Amino acid sequence: MSDKSDSKKQLIIDKATEVFAAKGFKAVTMKDIVEACQISRGGLYLYYASTEEVFKDVLEAQELKESDGKNVEEMLDKSAYDLLLWFIKEQKKEILKRKNSLIVAKYEYAFLCKANGKPEAVKNAFETAIAVLANILERGNESGEFDCENSAAMACSIMYSIEGMKVCAATFGMSEKKVDSELLFMINQFVVA
Repeated sequence: MSDKSDSKKQLIIDKATEVFAAKGFKAVTMKDIVEACQISRGGLYLYYASTEEVFKDVLEAQELKESDGKNVEEMLDKSAYDLLLWFIKEQKKEILKRKNSLIVAKYEYAFLCKANGKPEAVKNAFETAIAVLANILERGNESGEFDCENSAAMACSIMYSIEGMKVCAATFGMSEKKVDSELLFMINQFVVA
C-alpha cells in the first residue's frame, strides 16, 4: 500500500475505534464509519467490506498500541515482582479506561462470533493474558518472590476477576480506590512478604 492508502486506512481505524467505543459493535453501520471519517462510502469499501472487517482491524490496532513501547529484552531483566506490577498496572489502565473503551463492543462481537461458531476473536487475547501472567507467577515461584501452588490456575482466576472488573467498570463504574483494593487483594494471595 502507498503512504496515502496507509494514512487513509489508519484514519478509518482511528475514527471507527471512536464509533465502536461509543455505540458498541452491533449498532455500528458502515454509514456511521463513513460519517465519522468524512469519506465517501466507496472510499470505505475500498478497504473494508463490512463492519466486522473494520472491527477486526480496530482490535488488532488496539493490541499493537497496548504492546507498543514494551521492550521484551528490557522486561526480561526485571524481577518477577516488577513484571507482576507492570502487568497489573496495564490491566488497571484497561479497567479504568473511560475514553475509547471497546469492552462493550468486544463482548458484543464475542457473542456474535460464538453464535457463528468462531469465538476465537476475543478469546485469544484473553488466553494470551492468562499465559503471560502464568509465566510471571511461575518465574516468581522459582525465584522465591511468590508462593503460588498452581501458577496456571491462579493466573486464570486473576484474569477472570480482572475481566469481570472491566465489565463492572464499563457498566456501572468502579472507583480507582476500589480497583486498587481488589488488585492488591489478589496479589497478596501469593506475594511473599
